[in-house]
Amino acid sequence: MILKPIIPVWIMALICIALLVFIAYDKQFYEKIKGNKDKAKTQRQKLLIKNYVINLVLKVLIIIIIFVINMRPMVQNGEMEVLTSDVSVLFVIDKSVSMAALDYDGGHERLEGIKKDCSHIIDELSGAKFSLITFGDTAKQEMPFTIDGNMVSSMIKSIRTEDEYYAKGTSINISNEVIEKTLKDSKASPVVLFFITDGEITTQDKTLQSFANIKQYISDGAVLGYGTTTGGKMVNGTYKDQPDSPYYYKYYYENYQRQTALSKIDENNLNQLASDMGVEYIHMEKQSNIDHKLKSIKDKVQSSQNTTDKTYRYDDIYYYFAIILGILLILNFVNQKRRIQ
Repeated sequence: MILKPIIPVWIMALICIALLVFIAYDKQFYEKIKGNKDKAKTQRQKLLIKNYVINLVLKVLIIIIIFVINMRPMVQNGEMEVLTSDVSVLFVIDKSVSMAALDYDGGHERLEGIKKDCSHIIDELSGAKFSLITFGDTAKQEMPFTIDGNMVSSMIKSIRTEDEYYAKGTSINISNEVIEKTLKDSKASPVVLFFITDGEITTQDKTLQSFANIKQYISDGAVLGYGTTTGGKMVNGTYKDQPDSPYYYKYYYENYQRQTALSKIDENNLNQLASDMGVEYIHMEKQSNIDHKLKSIKDKVQSSQNTTDKTYRYDDIYYYFAIILGILLILNFVNQKRRIQ
């Protein structure tokens, strides 16, 4: 087992100690049972004392569990190879509204597929440095290059598509300048770039600009295309909890007739992107589509450095303690109700 604290241990320890001191003295309780020490305690006083002790024990246990959860315990789950390399991996992820289309691997949301595929890439290229750029209405670097793959994976899992009511249309072109600046400023080498999008441009200027300027900064990678030529429906955020509603999917009007909106992959743009940057284009219909590229990247690293380390994969188990925490909170609530009556 290993520990990866969320909040620094010393800070959490101070917080927990302060909470313990706070609950150790219940002024209201002492006022209720205060009386002549020579007199026998009434049944009511005995019940108050019993409930107070139970309440105190429950609160102490709750604080202990909170401290344990913060420690983020992780248990070993298998062995894996870690490349000891200077490889840097840059993810460029489209988070426009169309990435919510339901046409990935049998009707799943594109963005959910992207999150799982990126976690897979991070696991396979463990030991590399990772960075993340997202784009939609705007483009920005979400995280600088770091060796903490778990942190980057968590950041990717937190990505949400843009709000459909505020989105102004998406252009792939907007990411170009941010990518070039990120790579130029980081001076990372070699760089593997994964450009992830459906290729759609929904702004007025639908012309894809050249990305040939990026080619000089990268050594490998791929353009990963998500979506289908037949298109995928997108859930209307206002009615996402009403799947039986006729307005559940996004729609538009054409010649006064309501039409269900579809987002379709634009493989012309995706192929041009790949050609400009000198990388492969891969249509991501399922996770295994990327495996041959990952194997190729790992083979190149191994052949150039011939160094791999064995390490262990660890899984979080804090959620088990979260279940215990929930049970303790319920018990404490019930005890408090009894104490008030």
